[in-house]
Amino acid sequence: MAVDSDRRSYPRAEIRWPVTVKTTRGFIEAKLRNLGVGGAYIHCDETANLGEIVTLTIKPPDSPVLNITAEVIWTGKVLALGMGVRFVEISDKDRQYIYDTVSELIEEIEVHGS
Repeated sequence: MAVDSDRRSYPRAEIRWPVTVKTTRGFIEAKLRNLGVGGAYIHCDETANLGEIVTLTIKPPDSPVLNITAEVIWTGKVLALGMGVRFVEISDKDRQYIYDTVSELIEEIEVHGS
């Protein structure tokens, strides 16, 4: 696992968790590829519209689902297949869970290498 901290306000860690994205056109089943307190990269074939507000249902392996409202800030089909989202509404509990998880993953990388 690697850490992505370039150009970001908060560090992100690479993960592979399932996520369901609720868009204006329906649901997209996808995988999170990286996650931070402020947003995430979602790997998917179909994307929501740029600027669209979506609802994420993130399914961590060791926790109840996280429900987060996010804004689509980029979409791609060439260099990065999927979309980047910025969290706009997240509970304090979910934010703390993400913070703790990302911090643990970053610590593991720093101690054991990538």
